[in-house]
Amino acid sequence: MEIQESNRKTMDDIDKQLVLMLQQNGKLTMKELSAELGLSITPIYERLRRLEAKGLITGYHASVDHKKAGFGFEVFSSVTLESHKSEYLREFEIEIAKFSEVMECYHLAGTFDFLVKVLVRDMDEYADFVNRKLAKLNNIRLVQSMMVLKKIKQTSVLPLVDKIPS
Repeated sequence: MEIQESNRKTMDDIDKQLVLMLQQNGKLTMKELSAELGLSITPIYERLRRLEAKGLITGYHASVDHKKAGFGFEVFSSVTLESHKSEYLREFEIEIAKFSEVMECYHLAGTFDFLVKVLVRDMDEYADFVNRKLAKLNNIRLVQSMMVLKKIKQTSVLPLVDKIPS
């Protein structure tokens, strides 16, 4: 938490606008960023390197439409473990991270232990994932599956500033 709060406090408005612009379009060039923010290329470059070095910007990637890539079946699986000993929790975390079908996994407090986001081609592939991979993990008590019917909102853009200046 200290790092996150520290990053927020040390980011000025230009840093926030820079990060927001890159979240919305990671392909913007230094020239485009500098023109939009009213700074020369060198300060923009230095700001980016500083934000990367602090770990605020963690990488650049392309967003892929999973349905167009052939992964049309999206499932959230809640997983409850038998035992909550630290070695069992760690073992689950290590094993679940190995599965290519798993896009995200969260350790939660509440009615179940983990929430796992799974992307596969169809129901048969999901059944195969559950039966041949997930069910073979040690210490699993219960897996409940929730199929996504419709995605209402998905974003990875943090609202650092209200809007980018024109």
